[in-house]
Amino acid sequence: MDRRRDGKNYIFYNQKDTVDFYMRIKANDYTVLRTLKDDRRSLVQLIRINGKRYVLKVPREKNRRKWQRFLSIFRGGESTRECRQLEKLMLNGFNAPRPFLAFEKRKYGMVFDSLSVSEYIESRPSTEKDFDIVCNSLREIHGKGFLHGDSQIENFLVTDERIYLIDCKLLRNIYGKFGEMYEYIYLKESCNIDLEKYINVKSFYFKGAKLLNSYLHWWGNFRKKIRNKG
Repeated sequence: MDRRRDGKNYIFYNQKDTVDFYMRIKANDYTVLRTLKDDRRSLVQLIRINGKRYVLKVPREKNRRKWQRFLSIFRGGESTRECRQLEKLMLNGFNAPRPFLAFEKRKYGMVFDSLSVSEYIESRPSTEKDFDIVCNSLREIHGKGFLHGDSQIENFLVTDERIYLIDCKLLRNIYGKFGEMYEYIYLKESCNIDLEKYINVKSFYFKGAKLLNSYLHWWGNFRKKIRNKG
């Protein structure tokens, strides 16, 4: 993505006409058609500009976290990274919403606020009924040497029997079969599906990944108890 400076802020964009698009966003000159998510973690809205629909996303939680702000000095803000991940997905032959722009508001070199705008895909979140094509998509990711990074079932959008990937980190798989099995286990936790039809649940790799998953759950609960006591 190309970068342009606006005072102390930065705009990242794919096309020159997207800069004018940014000015509309900055001036709140757009129509909110529907709020898809509005909680402490993020704001996601379906918006309309010049008769076309887009998805506007503000990662509230990561914009606020002090550690995330510090890291943004070196790696950029969450919104910019997310747009680059979408670009990476498309470059590697996966279906993903096309990113249009990311905006970063900086102070002392750190990103204090950010947002992104991407293509709106007429789709629905996948469910247990779509598990076959979801697993096919996950196999394709693994087959190209990557991991999804957040393989919850709602991160696979369905449209015309095709899968579009969202919130996908597309990480290089350095863990081999253990990494692949862990993603299936994580996928199963977001839906009620028997994995035996799709993978070998008796394999050494699956058992090792399951053991790691159990430990991570225990460690997360343990840390939560410690924080609550404090």
